[in-house]
Amino acid sequence: MSEKRQQLMTTAYRLFNRHGFHATGIDRIWAEAGSTKRTLYRHFPTKDALIEAVLIARDAEFFALLDVRLAGIEGPRARLQALLDGFADWFGRSDFYGCNFINASAEFGDPRHPVRKLVAAHKRALLLWVSHNLGCDEQTATRLCLLLEGAVVMTHSYQQAEALSQVRPLALTLLGLAQADDITGNA
Repeated sequence: MSEKRQQLMTTAYRLFNRHGFHATGIDRIWAEAGSTKRTLYRHFPTKDALIEAVLIARDAEFFALLDVRLAGIEGPRARLQALLDGFADWFGRSDFYGCNFINASAEFGDPRHPVRKLVAAHKRALLLWVSHNLGCDEQTATRLCLLLEGAVVMTHSYQQAEALSQVRPLALTLLGLAQADDITGNA
């Protein structure tokens, strides 16, 4: 990837993340990237193409971070904790403004729109990743994803830092790993 294309995507990601997809104009992206409108359109023929490229890159980054977080971790309890620790790290980042895919879903209402299709693909991939990496069926993975997505929204929208800590005992119960200390919060 060219340096200029990468700079445009990095700038767009930062602006989309902070201000939203529709609220962020093309002029602001190219100006803050130190580029020109012509260069931006040479790399991305439309704003939607830029949004799609940013989401595809974010999808790859997200799953790579999760894979690194779980590398070498054995056992469902330890793997769940590693996953939750990864989410906690993400929530603690200065550039955490919620999930780009949840935000995109809110801004692109038509399920046939390419951006919404990327959102659906990402969320389906997360469900399958959880199922595979925590060794559970899709129904349990769906429930775990509901907990994770809820923690994202609660942490971002309501600034409830403890939301993720509430996921752990519920997730352990779903995975059939709960012990009395897990449920009472003494673990």
